[in-house]
Amino acid sequence: MTLIIGHKCSDGVVLAADRKLLRGEEPHYGDKIFEIGGVVFAFEGLTGIRDDFLLLLRSELARGSSSLYEVKLVVEDIVEQLWRRYEQRLGGGAYLGALMAGLENIHSGNAELYYVHPEGYGEAVPYRCSGHGANYAHALAKFLLLPELSVEESAFRAAFIIWWVEDLDTTVGGPPQVAMIRNRPSVPSSGQAAGAVEYLSPGDVERARRLANRKKRAFPGLMFR
Repeated sequence: MTLIIGHKCSDGVVLAADRKLLRGEEPHYGDKIFEIGGVVFAFEGLTGIRDDFLLLLRSELARGSSSLYEVKLVVEDIVEQLWRRYEQRLGGGAYLGALMAGLENIHSGNAELYYVHPEGYGEAVPYRCSGHGANYAHALAKFLLLPELSVEESAFRAAFIIWWVEDLDTTVGGPPQVAMIRNRPSVPSSGQAAGAVEYLSPGDVERARRLANRKKRAFPGLMFR
């Protein structure tokens, strides 16, 4: 019950998610992107297992990490640990997939994007759509999320895609949450905030919604004239 999108663009990485959640049998809305130590995470899978993951990850990262690759190794181990714990109890539903993005050296370097599979294997990816709505999103993302785009344009297009899919998949919904991480060649000087993670503004999220609605109404005329 989710849609998460990651995209590596010309000057950074974008990570986007819808906000519809399922706890028990009741849907509600909440954050799906979490920032921990300058790294952002978005998840597909059971909300309860995600909550367990976040508790374990915060505990592990409190010791400090010097690179995004080190964080990826920690994430792989926690994801695999939770998968083994719950696979016999929950069967095929006991999975947690994680998209993660950050700077190579946490506070400097190029922004990188990883997807950690439910079995605990992580790989660098240029872009990925995951979750229940991924197949719908992929049909658009393949043509809209291009590697030469800027972070700002990629973030706007990711929000547009999530708004578009909301009308196609009832498990996807809520104003998209879109994180942006820009490449940072050098370490910030003392007294300068790292500020690696930014978020698409509510105004731009709303602008993406209005554009998606206009394009949906115009779609029949585009395809059949």
